[in-house]
Amino acid sequence: MTDRTARWRVLTPGSAAGAIAGIELTGSAGDIDSALARLGAGAVEVGQVVLRSLAGVDRGLVARWTGGCVHLMPHGGLEVMRALAGAIGDAGMRELGGLDDASRRVAYPEASDDIEAHVLEVLARAPSPRGIDLLLDQPRRWRLHELGKLPGPDVYHSAVLARLLEPPMVAAIGASNIGKSSLTNALAGRRISITADEAGTTRDHVGVMLELDGLAVRFVDTPGLRREAPGIEWAAQEAAGEIVRGADIVLLCGDKDAPPPDALSLGCKGMILTVLLRSDLGAPATWPADVVTSARTGAGVRELSDRIRRELTPDRLLTDPRPWRFWR
Repeated sequence: MTDRTARWRVLTPGSAAGAIAGIELTGSAGDIDSALARLGAGAVEVGQVVLRSLAGVDRGLVARWTGGCVHLMPHGGLEVMRALAGAIGDAGMRELGGLDDASRRVAYPEASDDIEAHVLEVLARAPSPRGIDLLLDQPRRWRLHELGKLPGPDVYHSAVLARLLEPPMVAAIGASNIGKSSLTNALAGRRISITADEAGTTRDHVGVMLELDGLAVRFVDTPGLRREAPGIEWAAQEAAGEIVRGADIVLLCGDKDAPPPDALSLGCKGMILTVLLRSDLGAPATWPADVVTSARTGAGVRELSDRIRRELTPDRLLTDPRPWRFWR
């Protein structure tokens, strides 16, 4: 039985793999001793930085800064972090989304006020490059607001800018064999999705973290829609439907022969962009597209990337001088 008084949180961005990740454990000295023992890391003295086994998942550095604060530094692969997070939870520790005010000021003694401490806490985990300068400017903006020289943020302003910290979901959906996987690869700049000239090649959704014009997004390439799809593929399409209904923005994809699916029938609740794929093969005769692309030639790929970013984080809000309530 565990008392769950030891707490943990991830210090590094969880949106993409990295060489080294950071996990912080906090609690009383006794809590930390017990937590390290349950993770199989053994005893670590204050001031020590040692290489230890971490729950049998990985070997990583363990740094004990104080009696009640330890940093674990495993390899930053997504599967390693996923498995290690599960092991830490199984060991009885409680995950923290963030520090309380008192703990934050202790953790960031260089901060001149609470806002600056908030910035330093969030900055290390901010996944979108477009959010960095905004975060760094927040202490100045909040001080001006307190002096009555700037208006405060509204709920919509802060909710939209929150996408700079919590990557929104973009889902691409359309008929089979029209080039959605090739588009995903073109946006990523590397091979992510399986591509082939055969309907039904993508039988499950393929998710990847992408950076689109400075905004980190969760991009999902869904399996192609086919009425005659076999059972296993149909089940994958049903699962993809759930993803589409939960997406922040949906790309309704088609080519010169296959029109995009109907947004209403899919139950789309987010924003919608209609995208023509494989434009190098010809333009459709019956439907207009918001963005025209060709993964083979690269035409329109950058335009689509920029358009998605602008829809999710409009320029007028990125350049809005008001302070941003970026903390939860």
